[in-house]
Amino acid sequence: MKKLLKIALVALLALTMVACGNGGNNGGNGGNSGTKVPKIVVLLPFTGDNSYFDTVQRGVNKAKEQFAGQAEITLIEVGNTTEKATWDAAFDEYCEDGEYDLVISGNNSYEAFLFDAATRYPNQKFMNFDFSSLPEGMDKVPSNVYCVQYALDDLGYVIGTLSGKLTKTGTVGVVVGLDIQAMDQFIGGYCQVLKDLGVKYIVRYVNAKSTSPFQDPQAGYEITQDLIKEGADVIWQVAGGTGNGVIQACAEHENVWAVGVDQDQYEQFKNSQPDWAKSIVTSALKNSDEVVVGVTKMVIDGTLDAKLGQTEAWGIALNGVGLAENEYYKEVVSADIQKAIADTLAEVTAGNVQVVDTLEMSVAEWQAWHDANTK
Repeated sequence: MKKLLKIALVALLALTMVACGNGGNNGGNGGNSGTKVPKIVVLLPFTGDNSYFDTVQRGVNKAKEQFAGQAEITLIEVGNTTEKATWDAAFDEYCEDGEYDLVISGNNSYEAFLFDAATRYPNQKFMNFDFSSLPEGMDKVPSNVYCVQYALDDLGYVIGTLSGKLTKTGTVGVVVGLDIQAMDQFIGGYCQVLKDLGVKYIVRYVNAKSTSPFQDPQAGYEITQDLIKEGADVIWQVAGGTGNGVIQACAEHENVWAVGVDQDQYEQFKNSQPDWAKSIVTSALKNSDEVVVGVTKMVIDGTLDAKLGQTEAWGIALNGVGLAENEYYKEVVSADIQKAIADTLAEVTAGNVQVVDTLEMSVAEWQAWHDANTK
């Protein structure tokens, strides 16, 4: 009898350990409910750039708040490096055991590492939050990757329209981080509409002056001072952290407007740098935060799989891009110009304007356009 009791106790203990073990493996899977909570990891080089990557971080925070208990999302800073070994190690860490339902990364400087990982881990799902181009030798998006692009061509058209209507000198400028096709997608529509409006525009590339095109405020400051000397009185920064120098230079001139990028830079600086903020008429929003939230919802809803192997453009209608129409914009921009911009936004969204998109061109076509349309 004692032997049978001992066997029964051992069996009961084993069952209890198995049950506990299963609960532990589920981690955040809803406790006793048995419902698996999806896990997402976002790999960025760094945050604190006051621009692009901070917007992604804000998206992670929004997703955590909005989908608390429905998804587990983690942000990892890999390091401010393009060393392949470092990125390969990071992807290996988060892909090898299949723990994550989705691995998110991207940006033109780092997306090649994501595509390489997608090849090495064909059963892992990936999302490129800012797709520029496929690496050499890859002719289509892998079947386990969803790529998002932003309708930067449309956004540039809207910013060009606003710049052309705001200028008092008849000259505007744009400061672009890199002289590459992906970055010029910002300014294709910008140049197009300004040419149509008969407004002189000047394009300056930071990489012609600095080896840190997105992290050199001093270079941005000096380039902008030169633009102002050439008569530009509305200057758009498309250069990440370098744009802080652009905004600073504009703030030193009473009749010069700055246009921010990626996030609402008036809101960013209104408390810490109020003099800078007063020079920022609006910002061109690249809403990567909304993309992170939207894709998290797809994972939760189970609708992401249908988009794998595809590239999707998030434009104005999907809130992938937009204009920061904050209270300051409404205060300093005339009602007539606000209406003109609202009409432009509506026309572009409806597809009634054929906007130049540099990414739809071949390299040769783009180079010809570049030579003919940048000054």
